[in-house]
Amino acid sequence: MSRPPERGVALLAATVALGAMSLLAVGLARTSLVDQRLTAHALEGLQADALVRSGVAAASVALFELGDAPDTLRTPWAAGSGRQPLGAGWVEVTLEDEARRLDLNRAPPEALQALFRRLGLDPALLDALADWTDADDVPRPHGAERGYYLGLAAPYLPANGPLATTGELAMIRGFDAAAVEWLRPFVTTAGESGVNPNTAPPEVLLALDPALAPLLTQRETQVIAEPDDVARLVPGLSPRTLAYLTTRGRHYTARATAGVGDVVRAAEALLDAPGGADPEVVAWRPLTPP
Repeated sequence: MSRPPERGVALLAATVALGAMSLLAVGLARTSLVDQRLTAHALEGLQADALVRSGVAAASVALFELGDAPDTLRTPWAAGSGRQPLGAGWVEVTLEDEARRLDLNRAPPEALQALFRRLGLDPALLDALADWTDADDVPRPHGAERGYYLGLAAPYLPANGPLATTGELAMIRGFDAAAVEWLRPFVTTAGESGVNPNTAPPEVLLALDPALAPLLTQRETQVIAEPDDVARLVPGLSPRTLAYLTTRGRHYTARATAGVGDVVRAAEALLDAPGGADPEVVAWRPLTPP
């Protein structure tokens, strides 16, 4: 009399066990699928990173092949590579000479003041910049020294030396993130000893000397092969201006973006590329992909 209920209990137990096994199987299948996707994503990331480095290497080769030729807006690398298929994905590279910018550690102070005015930034910020880089502890009228930075909620010390990167500006009194980003296209800390009249944007060229304005149209049809050409094209320039011109920089910024599948990577490399020698990567900065 007890067997029918026992059979019902056994059937119920078997059904529950089968359901549990089915759920477990589905869970394992989903876990396996997720693992496969994560593995594929990780592989794509490694491949994209490799393509970024390949892009920078290609930029180095392009610079080496140009030798001592002057840098102009018509130099082959100036237009960028565009998106190129490579390996498992694609890569895009842009290259800029740092001599198109004013060096914050070397440029004439009056040129930096003129640049700040042209960009709508307060030239008084240069007091804080000078205090950050000089070795003394005496603040300028609009500057700041050790006492100011140690009094911050998160205290730190000024560098008391040359700027290492343009991003370091964000640590200096008065330089907010917006001001730093606004300045980036026009300033450098690479160590350039002059400005290239072929490639400098108007803001930089006119900050160096307003008398250089005619070059903005002349360089569209003429290559300025050496600083002496500037003296011919713009008679009457001051010796100070002519001495701060160069047509071949030493440092270049290569920006590479690469993609594989759904993964995109980007980086910026500073290349030390003296004419006739193999370029060397001296700084590397990962970027947020565009």
